[in-house]
Amino acid sequence: MAQYRFSELNLEIETASESLQKNLERYRTHFDCKENLSLNITYDILLRLMEENEGVSAEILENEYIATIFNCALFDFNGFPINATAVENDGRCILFSSPFERIDFFEKLPRDMVFAYDNPAVRLIDTTFMVYDTPFGKHGDLSRDARLPLTSIVFVDSDRFNTLKRLDPIDFVPLFIRAVAVSIYHERTKHTLFMLEKLMHKIQFYGIKEVGDVNFILDRI
Repeated sequence: MAQYRFSELNLEIETASESLQKNLERYRTHFDCKENLSLNITYDILLRLMEENEGVSAEILENEYIATIFNCALFDFNGFPINATAVENDGRCILFSSPFERIDFFEKLPRDMVFAYDNPAVRLIDTTFMVYDTPFGKHGDLSRDARLPLTSIVFVDSDRFNTLKRLDPIDFVPLFIRAVAVSIYHERTKHTLFMLEKLMHKIQFYGIKEVGDVNFILDRI
């Protein structure tokens, strides 16, 4: 298997997917190192997924399977995945997430500010939650190899919010759980709550109806 490094983890990944291979190339390492994770899909698993998801290409199913295995494993490294887009703001990261709506942030956010469009990884390093780009997701080829400290998560939901507001736990807990759950298996729910308990003491959560003027949001959080 070829070796790669991202999210401060050493990975061995074997894939027949051309799109994933392309996204992975910039993370390839050229030195031997002890791997933290080994990711691949067997023919039997791929065949079962194709039978369960008629009409979906083998490449898409393989990408999603390998990404899900990586996302689940993040909890073993003091981290978690999140369905969000990562924006750089003054050397720090703001995550925009729409757990209950299908919002295409690719069209909403300035591309020079975004460093991870799909499924960034978040890990607690020492006392700081760091956000990393990953090669997974629809726009994995546009991510930048970066790590930034997380300061805020902005949940975008036209049904729940009007103007920008800071959220209390009763508001942000279900949104956070949903944003993480779409990328993992259900048995990781308790681990999601464990990471949230750590996270909520270190960052702020906000809600807004729509993205609109990004600078308006960034200036107020």
